[in-house]
Amino acid sequence: MKLTVAVAAVFIVCSVVARVVKVQLIILYLAHGTFHVLAMRSLNGPRPKVAFWDDPASPEDWQKYTAKGGALMCGLEGSDQTAGRLMGDTRQPPSAASKFNGDLQTELQDWYWRPVHPATYSCSISQHWQIPHAVESLGLSGTSKAQGGDNECFRTEHWDPERRDDDGNQIPAVNQRYTVPGYSKQYRATKAHYEFGVNTKAGAIHGIYLEGPQASAKGLWGKLPKKDELPELRAFSDVIWGYWNRNNPDIKNIRYFFMVGISNDLMNELIASSLTNKKARLAKWPGTEFSTATDEGHALLGSPNGAAFAYFLMQHKAQLGQKTITKITVFRPDNDDDLDFVDASLVFHVEDGPEPPPDAMAGTDTEDAHIVRKSTTANVDNKDVVQVHEVYM
Repeated sequence: MKLTVAVAAVFIVCSVVARVVKVQLIILYLAHGTFHVLAMRSLNGPRPKVAFWDDPASPEDWQKYTAKGGALMCGLEGSDQTAGRLMGDTRQPPSAASKFNGDLQTELQDWYWRPVHPATYSCSISQHWQIPHAVESLGLSGTSKAQGGDNECFRTEHWDPERRDDDGNQIPAVNQRYTVPGYSKQYRATKAHYEFGVNTKAGAIHGIYLEGPQASAKGLWGKLPKKDELPELRAFSDVIWGYWNRNNPDIKNIRYFFMVGISNDLMNELIASSLTNKKARLAKWPGTEFSTATDEGHALLGSPNGAAFAYFLMQHKAQLGQKTITKITVFRPDNDDDLDFVDASLVFHVEDGPEPPPDAMAGTDTEDAHIVRKSTTANVDNKDVVQVHEVYM
């Protein structure tokens, strides 16, 4: 009885959220094809000159991302049909399920994603990223498989670095075009890249360096890309799903999502506001926890660093079961660097959720409410696109 009441309460809240903030007008600034939303600086832009906690999110951004995170929680805690209805899916019945499933080796090849060696340090989670206490506390490995640990890092790029012209010279990404089986048109390479770590044994995924096709194409092509110019397989949530499915005896064993070394201004502002609201400062592990039942948890979940993980769970309910993100931990590295300039990391904690009714929103006023996946190819110059991580050379 208590469980039934709790589940019902979730959907009452979702219904209220939909009415009050008009979910049909909430834009989740996360294109299905990209894992990046809203940026404040370019890939090689300067680091901030003030501590990020001194620069909180604007009221508009705070409201936008708390609403977005709240909507994502409704999708996570609802049924597949409910989540699909929120996403505006046109299938009957609606579904949040992604069209991309399995290990995606063929699909990634078809859509011109090519495996590239990741940085040698990427999987040195404890040493390079300097978060050994977090790793040990959660019972995870801090080293790569090559070092005897459990982490395996991957990097995939949207171009072919081995492609050569008749003289044996590498063809620049800007000049590379490709076709896809079953499609008549020709596409252009974007030189997007996703670098991440997978620990199937303990159930963790680490986001490291991420730049999706939309942001990358804008820089490479020198123009705003149209949605139909981009690869259909472009969302970070879909790409990591393919790698999570490889040589994994228990795909349901997903327990943690990490984002390490965050240097995104918008993300830092959302973290700053969350810490301020809790009267806390960025601290070493165990850091500061935010329940996803709070505004702060919603803002972090709805952020550029959190939304893709919500989609990963929401779009694969059939394979993973009913999973939800219960809390988010914010913390700094275990070093003595000046607090003004350290990069925070995030851990999104995943747990099994209660089974919801088949479609708790059917027949309610939320039936017309949608989580709209706006294509971020529009308004790029007005900060609608960003890469989540930025690499400083």
